[in-house]
Amino acid sequence: MIRITVDRILPLVPIEKIFIVTLERYADETLKHIPELREENLVLEPEGKNTAPCIAFGTLKIARLDPGATVLVLPADHAIGEEEGFRDAVLFGKDTAERPLSDGSFPLIAFGVKPTAPETGYGYIKTGKPLWCRGDYEVRIVHKFVEKPDGKKAKEFLKKGGFLWNSGIFVWKIPAILSAYKTHLPSWCTPLYKVSDSLGTPREKESTAQFYREIEAGPIDKLILEKTKNALVIPVEFSWSDLGSWKALDEFLKPDPSENIFRGEVVAVDSSGCLVHGSKRLIALVGVKDLVVVDTEDVILVLNKDRAQEVRTVVGLLEKKRK
Repeated sequence: MIRITVDRILPLVPIEKIFIVTLERYADETLKHIPELREENLVLEPEGKNTAPCIAFGTLKIARLDPGATVLVLPADHAIGEEEGFRDAVLFGKDTAERPLSDGSFPLIAFGVKPTAPETGYGYIKTGKPLWCRGDYEVRIVHKFVEKPDGKKAKEFLKKGGFLWNSGIFVWKIPAILSAYKTHLPSWCTPLYKVSDSLGTPREKESTAQFYREIEAGPIDKLILEKTKNALVIPVEFSWSDLGSWKALDEFLKPDPSENIFRGEVVAVDSSGCLVHGSKRLIALVGVKDLVVVDTEDVILVLNKDRAQEVRTVVGLLEKKRK
């Protein structure tokens, strides 16, 4: 999927201007999939602490080369249809990010996908009034960011209108996003300055590790965008899915006539709508429907698709048990 993400944007952005933020342990694997990526464009995190730290670190790397650049943030776990439409929206977003607001500051732009179902696995953006438009695209004020809702609220959002799925795709100028970090996360400033000063020196790895030790984990939406007055949203209609759950992956992959998706050695009798990811063992299904079964070396996961978002609960319990 990271290969697909890079290919999707290459018609607009040359490879030398693409930076990939990932964990140190995935460096070789990433370069195997993107061999044309320059090694200096691989931004290696010592640990994962969600999107706010990784965006800060990646931004500093780009700022060292071009402090006034406009940056597009793309998660690598998205399925996007109508790629030409996606690139048109990106170009509109770039122009919007480079257009100053009434107070002379620059906006932080999110892309919001128009919902097609009462999805509980995504965060939402409640939109305010439109500011300006061009062709098929418009930009709106963000009224507020909304955490992942329960089923009842998701249905209300869909019925009311004015709510968009938060795609996690953003675009902004470097001075605008760094200013937002300074304003809303002042405790990050000193360790961030140390990282910035150390880039390209022998001190870079240690200063980066110290930064990650000292700051809190969290998503950019919650730590920055929910607090800023400069957030805007561009509604988009291209098909989109955040493949962050087994149910979403199920919708993305092509099923067989019984709507099953099998990877590995699987035998199924009178079973439908199941997603099975096998490993070394044969997996047999008899008379079941809408299950996800994942077999790894140390654990077997079995769950109903409708409860796919609850995997994180199981992970939390396992982590506590191991401690």
